[in-house]
Amino acid sequence: MHEPLARIAALTTTPRYNIKAVVQQTSVHVSTLRAWEQRYGVPQPARTESGHRLYSPRDVAIIKWLHHCTEEGLSISHAVALLRQSGILASEPPAVTAALELVNGAVDWPDVRQELISALLAVDLPRAHLLVNAAVLQTHSDVVISKLFLPVLHEIGSQWAASTLCVAEEHLIANFIRQRLLVMNQILAPYGSGPRLICGCVAGEHHELGLLMFATLMELRGWEVLYLGQDVPLEGLESLFRRAAPALICFSVNGAEHLESLQAIQACVASQHDVSLDFAFGGGLFVRHPELLTHLPEGYLGDDLSAAVTRADARASVLVADGTRHRHRAAFW
Repeated sequence: MHEPLARIAALTTTPRYNIKAVVQQTSVHVSTLRAWEQRYGVPQPARTESGHRLYSPRDVAIIKWLHHCTEEGLSISHAVALLRQSGILASEPPAVTAALELVNGAVDWPDVRQELISALLAVDLPRAHLLVNAAVLQTHSDVVISKLFLPVLHEIGSQWAASTLCVAEEHLIANFIRQRLLVMNQILAPYGSGPRLICGCVAGEHHELGLLMFATLMELRGWEVLYLGQDVPLEGLESLFRRAAPALICFSVNGAEHLESLQAIQACVASQHDVSLDFAFGGGLFVRHPELLTHLPEGYLGDDLSAAVTRADARASVLVADGTRHRHRAAFW
């Protein structure tokens, strides 16, 4: 591989191609390019005044080389490491080196969490992304969720409640984490060949980050996840449930004013006597008001995300010898 890399290093770094031209030249999908850029810092396109990416001939060659490596069975992280070792990326921003050093060896998660919050509050998004990229390179995605994203969300929630963080700052950090979780989902989605899970927030409910983390962790365990997102109305759900035939249906509610929406979805599922569907539910509402559980179906998994995922996975649907599907009731954290 050294000879091709030497030829890549000789190419110009002058920005020239838009992302559509790069996709045509390399056969690498836009979502993959953006995932590589966000997760590994490669390639490093320039930006126009309007914010559009412009790629140099060297960027295009690097993308082709990475694509060839992954087609030959090399992991993308290993391929990027070879690029860094070659010196081709020696001109990358100092923040890359600092981020990689931060998580070199044993990860000091409290420091990483504080660095991430500080970077976001300083509106240094490149630094924030590189910190997460480095953490993902150092460990597994489920650890990043449990040791970085979840504690950061708890921390900014506490700071907002104490009025040391304004709403805009809380939204900035929460939406940064949401974007990173969605990228994880995009990367994992093609490989979900296990039981099918439908996840959504009830009508009117916009607090989705707990649900999104749950869905991502289930994807990491091989589940095929249909993620419906925020504010899912009742209309059309019955038809979707029938067509999708999920092993688990998980809905989340955080505000007490949306409890009736949860009950309406449960009633919709229960009314379908000719199909075997199980309703699942959970969310922050039941952490604050556990007494409400006495008026709802069984199956609440509790307030611990990791335990909820383990229990849901352990009670997954199984295919029996005659091909019929047995579904077990579960609930969302």
